[in-house]
Amino acid sequence: MYETVFPTDWGINRPDDKNPHIKELLSYTLPELETRVKNCVYSFLETLFDEEEQGLRHYYRADKQYYSELDSGNFLMALNYLAIYDMTGDAKLLNRGESCFKWAYNHATETHPMFTWQGGVRDGFKHNELYVKYTGDAFLTCISLYRRTQKPEYLFYIKQFHNFFKQAKRAGFKYKYDTNTYQWSDKGFVWRSFGFPVVCYIELYEATGEEKYLTEAIAWGNHGLTLQDENGCFYLLDGEFWNSDLTAPEIRGLNFLYEITKEEKYLTAAKRFADWLIVHQGTDGSWPIGIDNDNEVCAPNIGPGDMPNIAMSLIRLHINTSEPKYFDAAVKAVRYSITMQAVEGGKYPLYLDDKSVKWGFWSWDPLHDITLSGDQTVHHIRGILFMAYYIGSI
Repeated sequence: MYETVFPTDWGINRPDDKNPHIKELLSYTLPELETRVKNCVYSFLETLFDEEEQGLRHYYRADKQYYSELDSGNFLMALNYLAIYDMTGDAKLLNRGESCFKWAYNHATETHPMFTWQGGVRDGFKHNELYVKYTGDAFLTCISLYRRTQKPEYLFYIKQFHNFFKQAKRAGFKYKYDTNTYQWSDKGFVWRSFGFPVVCYIELYEATGEEKYLTEAIAWGNHGLTLQDENGCFYLLDGEFWNSDLTAPEIRGLNFLYEITKEEKYLTAAKRFADWLIVHQGTDGSWPIGIDNDNEVCAPNIGPGDMPNIAMSLIRLHINTSEPKYFDAAVKAVRYSITMQAVEGGKYPLYLDDKSVKWGFWSWDPLHDITLSGDQTVHHIRGILFMAYYIGSI
């Protein structure tokens, strides 16, 4: 009930094709939305798949017809395939997801048996820096693959990711490890993404039934509570900046902790954060990338994929509170998400004759560098499906 790949993970079943509320709120019928997300994977994402490397190139730049290199984003991008595998049962997509995971594990993860920091996932720009956030992507996809395949090697990898999180906790809940200095840090462009360990350990607890993983989730959650500002926000970049990419896992993790422990402090924290978000949500349903602790927008571009990711977390909060404001904010965010698909009638109907553009989702708003990336689509396709199925269930 905690994995967030496909709506049935949360017990939300597929509604009737003719459910009128889906089109009323999202402007498209359920079959139309399902076609759009399937086309995103089968048509757009497949153009990024490198058959020789057996992994996904991170993005495509339309104005230069340029495919980027492969990187650790393959951990997260694998979920594109798993979501549509769950929808269609197409075994090829499960194989694709496994291939993407293995590429990232082999090329972007510290795996040396002698290193105490094994299991850490490297930054794409500074390979000496290992991040809790990126390891969280690997951890979550690994659990998802284990649940679908029951292959024992995924339990081996999970032990390594758990080790890295454990070392981070022992260092005082730090979030970045530098293999050049052998030092942990939580300042200096460090993503204090406490939500990732919380969600990872809760999913692992659900998959294995081992209480020690719930204990780890609670420890990270209690640490996270100490990071909440009096205004309800979590400024998880150096304690000074809110970032739209450091929001969805935190709200989800706090909701999950509340559901398991029944302790109100977790739900209260999630509500306070969501209330802050609603105040800052744009009329189009979006949020800027960054807001500082003076409540000034410091990074005005929009990272569109963060909107549906936040929406999924607001759905979970609505499930736990029944407060309409959280549902309304989630609907607005997904409506915005739909506009960012590269199709006729979208916000940016450009380069649509290019097969590596159509059905993808633009990486930035405004467009900035004319790219479409697989790590954005993973949030769009899940957010659209979760929202549509949820609307049809209530």
